[in-house]
Amino acid sequence: MSVFIVTATHTNDDYKRPYVSTQTEMATSREDAVVLAVDFYLDQLDGGCWFDHYDPLGFNKIVDQHRSNPKALMPALLEYFENDPEDMFAGEYVPKILSVTISESESIPSDVEYTLSTIDEIIRYIKEEREEA
Repeated sequence: MSVFIVTATHTNDDYKRPYVSTQTEMATSREDAVVLAVDFYLDQLDGGCWFDHYDPLGFNKIVDQHRSNPKALMPALLEYFENDPEDMFAGEYVPKILSVTISESESIPSDVEYTLSTIDEIIRYIKEEREEA
């Protein structure tokens, strides 16, 4: 089973100390991953006053064109945001203030052996505490 990992990298537009943070979400389908990626971009736009500074004609055109078909709207918006024709996500001191990637993995990485050994240690500790009491 494939898992899609959506990572948003936020970069603070500061010439002295750019700060980078990431957010990661997982999805079980490519379509869900695209929706998550679009949500990251929309959250960034919703959190600022971008449309006061940028002409959203491209955004409006895509929404008007695909409004009745969400399956087509989400990939079209993702492509629009990735291409960033109005430079909405370009920084003054950093190249991009937001970058979103989607990667596919065949499985969810986990270290089961480590987790099992931790469980065993906790059980041993509980038993020892009970024997001493």
